[in-house]
Amino acid sequence: MKRIFKTLLMTMLLMSVLATSVMALDVWEVRFSGEVSPSQSQWLKNAYNEAQENNADAVYLILDTLGGRVDSALEMAKTISSMDTIVLVDGGAISAGALMALSGSEMYMTGGSTIGGAEPQIGGERADEKTVSVWSAELASQAQKNGRDPQIARAMADDSIAIEGLVESGKLLTLTAEEALENGITDGVYKSESDFRMEKGLNVIGSTGKTTLNVVTDFLTSSVVSTLLLMLGMAGIVIEFFTPGFGIPGGIGIASLTLYFSGSILAGISGWEAALLFIVGLGLLIAEVFVIPGFGITGILGMSAIFGSIFLSTPDPATAVQSLVIAIIGSIVLIIVVFRFTPGRRVFKKLVLSMEESKESGYVAAKPGLRDLIGQEGIAKTVLRPSGTAEINNRFVDVVTSGEFIKEGATLVVTDVEGMRVIVKEAKGV
Repeated sequence: MKRIFKTLLMTMLLMSVLATSVMALDVWEVRFSGEVSPSQSQWLKNAYNEAQENNADAVYLILDTLGGRVDSALEMAKTISSMDTIVLVDGGAISAGALMALSGSEMYMTGGSTIGGAEPQIGGERADEKTVSVWSAELASQAQKNGRDPQIARAMADDSIAIEGLVESGKLLTLTAEEALENGITDGVYKSESDFRMEKGLNVIGSTGKTTLNVVTDFLTSSVVSTLLLMLGMAGIVIEFFTPGFGIPGGIGIASLTLYFSGSILAGISGWEAALLFIVGLGLLIAEVFVIPGFGITGILGMSAIFGSIFLSTPDPATAVQSLVIAIIGSIVLIIVVFRFTPGRRVFKKLVLSMEESKESGYVAAKPGLRDLIGQEGIAKTVLRPSGTAEINNRFVDVVTSGEFIKEGATLVVTDVEGMRVIVKEAKGV
């Protein structure tokens, strides 16, 4: 009898140990927080590759985000679906984060967390019906695949969907942890992340953290910072065009654009070709302004190259257009402020003749009879870029260079007279 009792006891203990070992999963821990962005998408993909390389049974994804880019969220959903994933919403899974949460094979929430409010927007406004339809369908698909109500998932993205007792038409659905549990959206609610880990008996075999480079890349590619860098870059370069020599505006512009394209390259959005195309475009514009008179094919090619580089450095055309519009408007405002309220406006005044060109002041227009001025020397009374005013033989004359920039006060020599045009060049080296 005793032997039978001992045998039963040993059998029970063995079964208990086996059950515990079966329940304990070897998981790879990934903590996701912040904006859903291209750089975050690439980082998450690398984290899942690490989990697979280390033979983890599943990924343990702790999620807390207010959302971000739709395209990045779609990429992340594919990544999350590529491997068994236990998602714990510890804070919020809002907007694009809702899709990430619903993509997990298991999804749990801590008390006080929320999920939903996933309407796709462009420029702060509701996206077009086609985008909303595609996005809500993706939410429904992920929810249904993992045993959750697809209609509830749709209602998180489309305010035209009404669910009796839960949400009325015209309002987006956002659920608390308790509401999500009542409606079968989450598999359980826990007091805290530590309580969840303890109760589930997860065996964390490793984790993927953020390096300094990851943090910097996330910062540079965030929607606000990247647009601000583009705006400062464009404004700085334009202001530098109207400022003799090379100064602070040009330095700020180049530094901003360097950071803008560096973030795009580090995030894997674009390659070096985007930065090189921008440099080519900038070079063509400089040539158009300082070397080739007027605005022709060189300027058009330069602008096309710059716009092309912006499109290459953004994930999609819609984002490129949005960033360009905001950056251009911001640049115009910044340029006006610089020339209106800072000493920079004194530089701008040098580009415009503010004095009256009257005969009493000694101004005369170039006439055919002025061909006798060819070979005569004079002094530039204004900056010639390429036209301006010079003093020749004690009288003021409207003159023009062949395209080069000549500073005020420089010694000039008349090289030719063509109709009403008195053509000059700097006297040194003549």
